[in-house]
Amino acid sequence: MAFLEWTNKNKINVRIVDEQHKKLFSLLNALHKATVNGEERSSLTSIMDELIEYTVYHFRTEEKLCKKHGYPNYVAHTAIHNKLTEQALELQQQCRVGSATISFDLLDFMHGWLVNHTTGIDKEVGAHLNKCGIF
Repeated sequence: MAFLEWTNKNKINVRIVDEQHKKLFSLLNALHKATVNGEERSSLTSIMDELIEYTVYHFRTEEKLCKKHGYPNYVAHTAIHNKLTEQALELQQQCRVGSATISFDLLDFMHGWLVNHTTGIDKEVGAHLNKCGIF
């Protein structure tokens, strides 16, 4: 069983966003597996780098859709993305210089965040985009 399971409750019914969310789930599962298997720090850092880069890419995709289709909570949604991006980049830097490590506490935080994001605020985005005919 994977650390993080993709289910229908995670879907927001916008194909591009759902596909990107699935990729984020997959990357977080890969990071968890590498941590459990005790892989070398360079391998963990590489997976984490990919996860962070893809998260930023995903956020920009969501933000473009929201802006283009007049999502009413665009500013607040973008602020949440910006805060998480800032935190992720700071953690990434700490891991690179060795002042932080990828721990199970970090993985649990990321798990919770991703599940809450896809089943919470992104549901509102999906509902708005669906009303605009975006699926």
